Amino acid sequence: MIQKIYANSRWSLWPMDRVKDFFGYGSIVITDRGNIRIGKITVQRKGGDAGRETAKMLQFKINPAEIL
Repeated sequence: MIQKIYANSRWSLWPMDRVKDFFGYGSIVITDRGNIRIGKITVQRKGGDAGRETAKMLQFKINPAEIL
């Protein structure tokens, strides 16, 4: 992962187990909008595909900047 700050950049490479523990650690909560939060991971229904089969899939979202 790389974070660019104007002229300076820094990067960090973590083992997958450490990243999994970082984002997955925390409680499981259902949000007001019906999404599920597992630690720092948000899970939501994809939707918006005009009724196609892919609208029934789930999206897993993270903010990679949190790890820096």
